[in-house]
Amino acid sequence: MKIGLLWQSADCGLYSNADFDSLYKKIGHNNGNLAFVHAVKSQIEAAEIKFYPWHVSPKVLNDSVDVVVFPAANQLGNHTDLGGLAKSLAQVTKPIVAIGLGAQAPEFGADIELTEGTRAWLDVLIENGQRHGIQNIYTRGPYTSAQIQKLTGAETLANGCPSHFINPRPDLGKRIQQNWEAKPLPQRIAVAGGHEAWLDTRDIEQQLIAMMMDPMFPGIYIVQSMGSMIKISRDLFDDIDPGALKNIHQHTVPHYTVDEFKIWARNYARSYYDVAAWMDELRRHDLLIGPRFHGAQLAIQAERMACTITVDTRTEEMCRETGVPYLRSSDLKEPLTRKRLKKLIKFDGAAYDKHRAMKCARYVDFLKGAGLKPASYLLDIAAAAAPASAAEPVVA
Repeated sequence: MKIGLLWQSADCGLYSNADFDSLYKKIGHNNGNLAFVHAVKSQIEAAEIKFYPWHVSPKVLNDSVDVVVFPAANQLGNHTDLGGLAKSLAQVTKPIVAIGLGAQAPEFGADIELTEGTRAWLDVLIENGQRHGIQNIYTRGPYTSAQIQKLTGAETLANGCPSHFINPRPDLGKRIQQNWEAKPLPQRIAVAGGHEAWLDTRDIEQQLIAMMMDPMFPGIYIVQSMGSMIKISRDLFDDIDPGALKNIHQHTVPHYTVDEFKIWARNYARSYYDVAAWMDELRRHDLLIGPRFHGAQLAIQAERMACTITVDTRTEEMCRETGVPYLRSSDLKEPLTRKRLKKLIKFDGAAYDKHRAMKCARYVDFLKGAGLKPASYLLDIAAAAAPASAAEPVVA
C-alpha cells in the first residue's frame, strides 16, 4: 500500500542553517505540529509513505497513492479558511483519512464557528468517508465530535491525539510515576512557553520562569508558536516586530532591560525541529509545565512528568483524552512553588496505562477500519485493553 501524507515536508533538513521563513513553513507555523505528524507517520505500516504538501495536485494523489492521510490539528474554528484545500480534496478519488482533528472555542459550552471554506473542507472529508464506506475522521475528543455532529449530523471517532502513542512501552505510566516520585520535589524544570498575548497566563508563566532559572538546576524555556516567539530562540531579534518583541519581553522577564532580555533568551529560549531531539532534551528535566499541550505530551512520551496550563477547550480536551495532567489557568490564583506543583499535579501510572491501552485499542480499530495497517507496537500497547474497548463512533 502507498500512503500519501499531507504535510509540507518529511523533515526539516539541516535546520541549524535554514532561513527562518522556510523553516517556519516546514513546521506548519508551530513546532508542536511535529509531534502529531511524527506520530501518524510512525504508527502506520505501508510499502511507501510519501509526504505531499497541501497544494499538491489532486491528479498526483489519484495517480500515486492508495490512501491519503491528513495529520490534523485544531482546524475547526473561525481562525481557519480551508476553502482552497476543500476544492482540491474534492477532486481526490482515493480515501482520505483525517487523524487528530480538533475544534477550538473559548469554553466547552460554546459552539464553534466555521468559515465558509472550512465548512466546505469538513463536508468534503465527510463525503469522502461516506463514498468509501469508512469512518475517516478521528477527533481529539468528545467536544470536537459533538460539534461536528451538530453541524453536519455525521458521527466521528473521538479518541484524542495520536501523539498519545509515540512511546512504544505499554508501561509508560508506571515509568513516569517512578521518575516523578524519585525526588521529593522537581529540580530541573522546563517551561512550555505560551503566547505573548495570553494575559491569563502571563503571571503564571513568570512564576514558572523564575523556578526554571534555578542556578543549580537550570531548565529551558521551550517556544513553539507564534513566529515572533520562535525567533527569540534563534537569535533573530532584529527580525521581530518591535511591538511583538516588547510584548514577549513583558510576558517573560519584564524586570530585565531589553538587552538583558535578549541575553536571557539566548541562555534559556529553545525551539526544536525534530521530535527525537526534543524528547531527548526533555529527559534531562524532572517536569515540563506550561500552556502548550504537545510540549507536555512529548515530555510524557519521554517518560517525564508534564502538566499543561489550559487556556481553552482544545488543550483541555486533549489532556482529558490522553491523560496528560492539566491545571486550568483560571484556577491558579495562589503563588506557585515546587512544593505546590508537586501537590497539585496528580498522576496514577497504573490508571494511565490502563486508559492508554483502551485508547490505543480504539485507535488500532479505527486504522484498520479505514484500510490502514497499524504499526506492530500499537498492538502491544493495545493488548492490555479490556475487550469492551472495541471502537465504535463516539459522540459526546
